[in-house]
Amino acid sequence: MASFLENRLVLGIDNSMDFLSMVLSFEGRLVEERHIWNKRAPSEIVAVEVLSMLTNNDYTMDNVGLIVVTLGPGSFTGIRVALAFCKGLQVGKNIPLVGVPTLDALASSFSFMDGYYLCPIIDAKRSEVFACLYQVSNGNITRIGDYRTMKPADLAGMIKTPCLCFGTGASVCAPFLSNINDVRVIKDGFSRISGDALVGEGLKRASVAGAGAPQPIYCRKSEAEIKFNINIQ
Repeated sequence: MASFLENRLVLGIDNSMDFLSMVLSFEGRLVEERHIWNKRAPSEIVAVEVLSMLTNNDYTMDNVGLIVVTLGPGSFTGIRVALAFCKGLQVGKNIPLVGVPTLDALASSFSFMDGYYLCPIIDAKRSEVFACLYQVSNGNITRIGDYRTMKPADLAGMIKTPCLCFGTGASVCAPFLSNINDVRVIKDGFSRISGDALVGEGLKRASVAGAGAPQPIYCRKSEAEIKFNINIQ
């Protein structure tokens, strides 16, 4: 990992949840991170904010050696905006691009919870959540199921204990988990991806050959696909 990080500036972007989050990291050390909420449509400001963050730290896009972007699940439009922007930079500036599933990035902050299961939960709106189950062993986090869309009431059937549940969808799921022993629910926080988590997960994947081109993880059809009976890739 050390040789991979040498002289490498990493740009990370997450637009899959409530915030437009972006981070700069140099050789594994955080340079700056921003979390922008309810300012303007991310499609209107993402390029401006990236340029501002680079300029603020005396960098340009020519200094960026790796781009990391979240793939979802999450906001359908948000995922597409961030991924399209990052793919444009990849092609236009010939910068390596790696994708990170949003739920993986959320789970990565809890590698110290040895012996626990982790269940990050994202509010998917329409009375649904996105969720996945992970297991922590010896500081390593292993995904043990698929990324899923479900009703909050159905989450209990996926849980293994002891388990820590957290994320933007945790509060709506809490009433259905209250009767399960050894389940801890964090109702507040985790409405955004931390810069360290995003860069850390990106670097893990970037250091492994054959990762392939980043593909969005939607977990369900968009409203347009449902309404007009079409498929959007």
